[in-house]
Amino acid sequence: MASTPALADFNNLPDWLAHLESLHPKDIELGLERVQAVFSQLSLNFQNTKIVLIGGTNGKGTSCHLMQQLLTEHGYTVGCYNSPHISDYRERVTLEGRWLTETLHCQAFAAVEKARGQTQLTYFEFGTLAAIYLLASQSPDFILLEVGLGGRLDATNVVEPDLSVITTIDLDHQDWLGTNREVIGFEKAGIFRANGKAVCGDFNPPDSVKQQVAQKQVDIVWQDRDFSYQTQANTWSWQGKAVQYNGYTKPNMPLQNASTVLAALEQLNISLKPELVEACFKKFQLAGRWQKLASSPDIFIDVAHNPESIRFMREKVEQIDCIGKKIAVFGMLKDKDIETVVDCIKDSFDIWYLADINQVRGATASDLKQYFAESTQIQCFESIKQAYEAAQAYAQADDLIVAFGSFWVITDILMD
Repeated sequence: MASTPALADFNNLPDWLAHLESLHPKDIELGLERVQAVFSQLSLNFQNTKIVLIGGTNGKGTSCHLMQQLLTEHGYTVGCYNSPHISDYRERVTLEGRWLTETLHCQAFAAVEKARGQTQLTYFEFGTLAAIYLLASQSPDFILLEVGLGGRLDATNVVEPDLSVITTIDLDHQDWLGTNREVIGFEKAGIFRANGKAVCGDFNPPDSVKQQVAQKQVDIVWQDRDFSYQTQANTWSWQGKAVQYNGYTKPNMPLQNASTVLAALEQLNISLKPELVEACFKKFQLAGRWQKLASSPDIFIDVAHNPESIRFMREKVEQIDCIGKKIAVFGMLKDKDIETVVDCIKDSFDIWYLADINQVRGATASDLKQYFAESTQIQCFESIKQAYEAAQAYAQADDLIVAFGSFWVITDILMD
């Protein structure tokens, strides 16, 4: 094994990120032993900070963002760790919704490099430990950690959370997590702690989650049992164990996840002011989540990339009163459930602009095309940028363009 480089060799964030990419032959290696060993060496102090782990298949990023905004509006300091980023690595670690400096990131990377010695870490594991170190050094009231892949063996699970949240459970990352909801649910429930507090936002949680709750004697609240929501024409209402809110604006996110966030804050004994909650809902927007980029034609982008998130996006598309053509700019990773995703959304668009994702895990436009009927109007492109520009050139003012299928799709468009 190569010797550890001198820390002085890395003077900026790009140098550190290049170093992280070179450390481990695999992008993903599940397991906590290596991460736990390095984490212990960091000797972090969370005495004055509450930690929330936010796991699940979909809605982790939006739930984390909404929870941060609600807590901040109520006077708490909040640090967040999210992944992946869209255009800048610093998006992954925020304090009060703001990026931290490149210098602070470099200092955190240096601390992890020193602590790891000869222990091998993947890019994600190294970055996660650096993020936790960085957030701990800021001593906020709350640290919200978005769980990466699964839960039980994810690098974020080295911490001891004050609350564990599961947003939804669906099929994704099947090569790593299993091919059914029972197996995946077991992995997600790995973020629960014995006698700890938890929230489950899934409408129909697998038995494996319930079994973990019983075995660990978790103090948990469940969607549609301990908390629930109702929708009206333009508003929605929420009922918790002890609190009820009525007449809220619908935020730009699945209400299922917004409901879960309110339940999480109730589990944390946070008293919310309805007027501040309403203000957060009105302004809520997270980059790449049904984000509108332009009008005439209307252009939206969405990171949706698995069946559950695609079904939510399909509802959004169908709600738009479009008198022109509906045009899709579409790319996916080849290890995703392309067939089911296409089957969910194929009838929602008139024209498809399929694109290669030029990454190791990326599917090509030709890979995608085989899942469509021969009669479908399709054009294939060698990059997201080419497909997006072609769609813009073709579209008329009354058309709709939606670009989706992967974080890589959104990154290529927003960085253009």
